[in-house]
Amino acid sequence: MSEHLELISENISQWSAVSKITPEIQKKEIKPFVILSLKELEGIEDERLSSLMNAEKFAAVRAIVRHFARLRSATKSLWGQDDVKTFLDGLRFSPECTSELSVLLCTEKLYENIPKHLRMKPGVVSLQWKIDVSLSQSTIETENPSPQRRKEIMHTLKHVIVTFVLTDGHTRTYRLSISQFHELRYVIASALKNMIVLERRKCMKKD
Repeated sequence: MSEHLELISENISQWSAVSKITPEIQKKEIKPFVILSLKELEGIEDERLSSLMNAEKFAAVRAIVRHFARLRSATKSLWGQDDVKTFLDGLRFSPECTSELSVLLCTEKLYENIPKHLRMKPGVVSLQWKIDVSLSQSTIETENPSPQRRKEIMHTLKHVIVTFVLTDGHTRTYRLSISQFHELRYVIASALKNMIVLERRKCMKKD
């Protein structure tokens, strides 16, 4: 399974209600529903939204458009059409609808005006850190301190450079003091511990 397919197929059980409606959707309805879905998500009024004859079908397509629009902000690379088709096939769309909708969902212009509240914050692909002693060494060379003072300088002016590579392709680099770095480690460890506790609860387990 590709990274993109894994991303869009996460929590596939949430689509059970949608998959009951999708077999009834016709190819000719796909594009109008996608356009209306985008308008609604962008907060643009359209009188057609108040007079829909097939509200359940529209709601199903809207949920999918919202899903893809939200996840698109979390990754830099474009959706792969094969991945999108695999996902839509799993929702029981007809082959014609799958083909039509997959082309639309893989069109980048679709996501240009998605409001901020729908966007996901990017995840972390990797984290690297290294100790930076350049400032402390420079200070020692300038001051020529006593052994005790040298220890104080090394302790006070030593930093940690932390680099995050994110799922949207960006890289973030931070210069932390030793105490800030230990605080970061504690926060990450606490978050992981809480995630493990949540995963063990019955309500979080899939049937």
